[in-house]
This record gives sequence, structure tokens and C-alpha cells, in this order.
Amino acid sequence: MKVLGLSLAAAVLVGLSAAATSPLVPLALLVCAAMGALIVARPVAGVGLFVAVVATLPFGVIPVPLAGAQLTFVDAVVISTSVVVVARWIFTSATVPVDLPALALIGFVLVCIAALLSGGAMDPLTPELIRRTGKLLASLLFFIVARGVLTSTARVVGLTRGLMVAGAVQGLIGTALMASSPQTQLNLLTRLAVVGYPTTDVLRYVPGPNNTYTDQLRAIGTSIDPNVFGGTLMLSLALIVVQWASPRPILRKWLLVLLAIPTSAGVLLSLSRASWLGLAVALGLIGLLCYRRILVLGLLGAAAVLAAPSGQALVSRFVNGFSSADPATAFRFGEYTNALTLLSRYPVLGIGFGGSPDIDVTAGVSSVYLLVGEQTGLIGLSVFLVAVVATWMIGLRGLRSGGDARIRGVRAAFLAAVTGAMVTGLLDQYFANLAFPHAVALFWLYAAALIAVSGSAGALALRDAEPERAAAVGSATLRADPTPV
Repeated sequence: MKVLGLSLAAAVLVGLSAAATSPLVPLALLVCAAMGALIVARPVAGVGLFVAVVATLPFGVIPVPLAGAQLTFVDAVVISTSVVVVARWIFTSATVPVDLPALALIGFVLVCIAALLSGGAMDPLTPELIRRTGKLLASLLFFIVARGVLTSTARVVGLTRGLMVAGAVQGLIGTALMASSPQTQLNLLTRLAVVGYPTTDVLRYVPGPNNTYTDQLRAIGTSIDPNVFGGTLMLSLALIVVQWASPRPILRKWLLVLLAIPTSAGVLLSLSRASWLGLAVALGLIGLLCYRRILVLGLLGAAAVLAAPSGQALVSRFVNGFSSADPATAFRFGEYTNALTLLSRYPVLGIGFGGSPDIDVTAGVSSVYLLVGEQTGLIGLSVFLVAVVATWMIGLRGLRSGGDARIRGVRAAFLAAVTGAMVTGLLDQYFANLAFPHAVALFWLYAAALIAVSGSAGALALRDAEPERAAAVGSATLRADPTPV
């Protein structure tokens, strides 16, 4: 009877809420409650939910205001997962993963807070700026949260599969939209306004001369920005290609080929040259280090692109990206000059996360590293580089350590993805920009997976087979405690 009474009361509350507001409000509350219960029961599910949201509605907003602000779906998942994992660290014997990348990232977060306060002395802080910066910091710290749940081979393998499938879904959405007319794309994308998506400047075209635009449309999927779309897909495609080349992939090769088709189509249709370069360097590195068939595949792919008229147009766009005659490249050069000027004027903690304090120089630059330096100064840039380079070096050492071919293939895949993001960061900024917190969190999720599978050679396989012996390894990355976190 009590259960029946509670069910009736809940039904009445849902009905009243729908009548007083909108049917979306109780639906959103129910979905959030279900997601919250799932994350509390099994925090690793929060990582899976994050991947699913990034692939489908990365800018979706929960249509229920909280304290005057609305959380995005990504915010809700990241915050919920972080709270649950931290609570388990506090109230159970779960181990907090602390090593050089984690310490450097924590240090970078502290520098970001100092830079924010320092910038506030020049330009008053607004609640919106504080909120956006807080989301950026939560996205950075998602690295440590993910490290806390990626504690077994099964979890890392499951994440790898999820990221590859999510990339294919994301690429399929973008490719399907590009197959329809611009008006149809506009109609479909503006319907997402119900979950907070923009209704103006929705479609993105390639810039033309004299501040004009050409009629060449770029794929954006549901990522709003074509570069973000291409960059996040690049990470998934790196996983797929390296897994295809691995002698023991975690999915059947025919399935990897199927996943690669929409993912690679999305990367190409985004016309994101930075992601193309990042992918080429990443796959070239893994091809040289361990899987020569990637180099053969690259040569065949290049020949196919050059033989097709549409492919030649893509090559022309890529090559033009290195010329100042290209409008986007010329704009980037101006941004680089401004960033270096601001860094020379504010070398210690940068300008913070607001606008430029100097009227003769604008803030914002299409480079992760210059953006970090501009906003947090040389101190922040140095600590940030320590976190990124230390992560990459751990992955490289793990790849050279050999071990089980299946685990080595996963290591190589994540090393490729992180390498691609690092190279892409030279020419674009979304992996460190507070306007794209989901992309920031996604990069650090890949970094966390790379360390989880590389931090202690063979430790993942060891833990799965022999939990007690894994405890003796004493890895800060992996726990012997089989309790799910």
C-alpha cells in the first residue's frame, strides 16, 4: 500500500508540474532522476552517459532552471559523476589516483582560479563569467574522476568501444544532415531550440575574401561549430583506425570498417584542416612505431583522394591553409600576434578569462597553447604543458613496454587520439576553450584512458586475472578493490 500511495503521489506531482509548466519539465526531471540513480549505483555509467551526450546533444540544455541558470546535459552528467566518485573517495577505501599528470592538472586549476581573480582586478567579474569558468574547471578535473573509475580492462575496453560507436553515431548525424538541402538542415537544427540550441547563424560556410562567405557548407552535426565537430570525430577515428590495424582488436574488423565510414565522412565534411593534420600525424606516429599497415592504408587513402575531383578540392583546401592568402589562415595570424602581445604584457597570470584589458588588442586565439598562455600566463602554460606532455610520455612508454597484444592495441589507439588532439591544438582552441566544456572534458577523458591502460605495464590484465597480486603492484592508476566506482 505504501508503494501504491507513493506512486499515486508521484503521478499527481508529475501531472501538476506538467499542467503548471510544460510536459518537458516533468520529463526532464524524470530523466535526470533516472540518470542520477544510475550514476549513484554505478559511477562508471556516468562516463558512458557523458560519451553518449557528447555524440548526440553536446549543447543540449535541461529545460528546468536552477538558481536562475540552466544546466546542460553535459554539466549534469559531469557534476553528478564527480560528486558520486569524490563521495566514494571520502567515505570508502577507494584510492585517489595521484601522479604527475594529476598533480599538474590540479596545479593548473589553481592557477586558473588565480588568473580569474587577477583578471577581475582589471575587468569586474560577472556571474556568467564565473559560471563558465567553473564549468571549464569541472571539465579539466573530469580527468581525475575518470581515472577513478577506469580501474579494469573491462572498463577501458568498454569505454573504447563506446567512444568508437559514439563517433560513428555523431558522424552519421552530420553526414545525414549534409546529404539534405541547406533549408532542411536549418529546419531540423532549429527544432533543437527546445533544448537550448541556437536559432540564428546555424549553418556554417567556408569564409571567402573581404569578410564574405562562399556557398561551400561545412558539416556541424549537432556540435554547432564545424571545427569542434571535426576535432571530436578525429579522436574517435584515431581509435577506430588503430584498432583496425591491431592484430587483436576489441571489435571485429568488419565492424570497425563500418564504424569508420560515417566517422571519416564526418571528419572530411567538417572541412576542419586542424583535425586532418592531427589525424595524419597521430596515425603516422603509430604506423611508424608499431602498425605498418596504417602507413599502407594512408598511402592508399591519399591516392584515392587525389584521384577523385572532390578529393582534389579537399587537398587544395588543406594546402591553402598554410598560405596567408586563405582568409581563415590570415585571421589566425592576426590572432597569434594579438595573443603574443597580451602574453608579453601580462606574462605571469595572463588576462584571465574575460575580455582583453587593452583596447588595442583583442582576446581569443585559435590555438590551445596560446589561449592557455593568454588567459593564465606563462605559469599556467607551463603547468598545463607538464600535464599534457607527462600524459603523452606515459602513453609512449606504455606502448614500448609490450605486453598483451589486445591491451597494446588499446594503448596505441589512445596514444594516437591524444597525439592528434595535441597537434590539433596548435591550430585550434576548443580543447581548452570555456565555450566548449564538453570538448575539454572529452580530451581529458581520452588522456585518463591512456594513463589507465599505460600507467603500469600489464597492470590492467594483472588485476583482471589476479586481484590480490594486482594489489601488490601498488599502481596509483589501478586499484585491487573490486568494488565498482
